[in-house]
Amino acid sequence: MEKIIFDGVPQRIDKFLSINFGYSRNFFHHLICRGAVKVDDKIVKKSYKLKSGDEIIVDNMTRFIDGDIREDLAFIDLDIFIEKKDYIVLYKPKGVLSHPSSIWDLSSPSVVGFLLNKYKFLPSLGNFIRSGLIHRLDKETDGPMLIAKTEKGLSYFKNLFQNKTLEETIKGKESISLKKEYIAQIKFTNFGEKFFLSKKIPFYIEQDVIPKTPNPKIKKGITKVLGFFEIGNKKYLHLEILTGRTHQIRYHLWKNGAEIIGDYLYNFGNYDNNLSLQLSCYSLEFKDIESEKIKIINPHINIVG
Repeated sequence: MEKIIFDGVPQRIDKFLSINFGYSRNFFHHLICRGAVKVDDKIVKKSYKLKSGDEIIVDNMTRFIDGDIREDLAFIDLDIFIEKKDYIVLYKPKGVLSHPSSIWDLSSPSVVGFLLNKYKFLPSLGNFIRSGLIHRLDKETDGPMLIAKTEKGLSYFKNLFQNKTLEETIKGKESISLKKEYIAQIKFTNFGEKFFLSKKIPFYIEQDVIPKTPNPKIKKGITKVLGFFEIGNKKYLHLEILTGRTHQIRYHLWKNGAEIIGDYLYNFGNYDNNLSLQLSCYSLEFKDIESEKIKIINPHINIVG
């Protein structure tokens, strides 16, 4: 957030901001229209003429992206399952990033690249690299993703996800109208087969998650095991996450003797680099802003009854 006390000859606020921050006037038009620019704590129009003593407050500009930078984003086309005024649910394929890892990674195909090419300006919880995103899927995980189109949508779904996180009990978490289910093709160790197949379904894995990432944050994760099934010689686990920790499913399965096929990080020496990670988001279920119950099932998975 930027705070400035204006002291000069009266001039339009959009012109002043463009000169002082180096972004286009059109860029600031979008910020002003979104209510991201205030004068003396009041939302103003782009034609507002500043006077000496005005206090200008500009929301974090990295939440938005200028047109020149947008041109560097890789163009991809993604399928949209459902679109409403405040949100959309789209399909993220395997091999596509949820968002670039940094401003230097804009040319990699990503969900954000699609969103900013199609919708131009979207709200963000952080900087523009995460525009519209409320949650994410790993690069090699496919499935439905929920995207905020408006500040209202962002606020509502942010609270929904936060409420799921803040609930301390399993019963409390399951009472929140938000569910994400996954399908993983796996290979058991002897220990893993005993761990997963000796328990009554459903059951919960409640363990710390220690992701293999730089500077990992160790947090408790809760994964619900909904079922196990086989098709031919392939074995699958049906799972639900009650927390959203980095690499949670991959880590919890590996820690308990079940390696996801194609996982290059969490394996027992069986990794085949010819296979992609065999983990998919199977379904996304939530209650939206209008209290409508929405459930989207990944159409690329037809192995769950």
